[in-house]
Amino acid sequence: MQTKQAIIRSAVDIAERIHASTILLPDSYTSERIGIETEIPVVVMPRQASDLLYRIIPNHVEKEEVVLHERIHEVAVAGYLEGAINGAIVGVIDGPHFDSIIVYDPRESHAVKSLQEHEGFVNSDAFRAVMKLALELALEGREGRHIGTAFIIGDVENVLRTSHQLLLNPFKGHDQHDLMITDRDNWETFKEFAQLDGVFVVSGDGVVCASGRYLDVDARSVRIQQGLGGRHAASAAITAETDAVAVVVSESGVIRVYHDGEQIIEIEPGGMGWMMLP
Repeated sequence: MQTKQAIIRSAVDIAERIHASTILLPDSYTSERIGIETEIPVVVMPRQASDLLYRIIPNHVEKEEVVLHERIHEVAVAGYLEGAINGAIVGVIDGPHFDSIIVYDPRESHAVKSLQEHEGFVNSDAFRAVMKLALELALEGREGRHIGTAFIIGDVENVLRTSHQLLLNPFKGHDQHDLMITDRDNWETFKEFAQLDGVFVVSGDGVVCASGRYLDVDARSVRIQQGLGGRHAASAAITAETDAVAVVVSESGVIRVYHDGEQIIEIEPGGMGWMMLP
């Protein structure tokens, strides 16, 4: 039996024994799965452009292992928040110097636990809808160009109190059904208004209350990554002053989530994509 097939069989055996929700395989393992059956969904991840790290630090196997494990964790957490993964995963890693199997439960991540603490303010369905919409905006942009935007979710009363309209609110006075971010039929409207300056304000149960909103906060109280602009700083700051959660899409296509003034999630959708195997 070839090494990769043996690793896949072992991963499937572990997944079935622990009742894992998903098996994550690197794309280099796809052809080796032939003849190996399981009822557990199998997700294939494309290889990320982290090879640069291996060229810079070719002898640091410990660094390589950390990078690849973080990759699995990132995909698992993103998949859980998006609703594609609902429990523990068994992942296969194929590094330049080693192949291995890891078991990880995204429900134990800081990001997921942090958000669950505030489910009274942000409904999980609303948050997942925002994440899916953010992923589409990050991958597709709008009208052929990349755009940046932000969604401030939850604690609407305080968020509106500490913000003002840059322009007339396009969502004021509309039927609530047309404002639900959990209804995918409304997404084209939201994508269109994502091109405006300012942020979206979304209630904890998924009603889009406003767009083109300017946040009146002091961003000096928060620390964000160097190179990020005012949208990220203001979004992080509003989560420090209120019980809201902020999902920010940068023009470079990276999604960052802020809570309590801190970044808790960072996703690069261009390198995160996956496909389900039959």
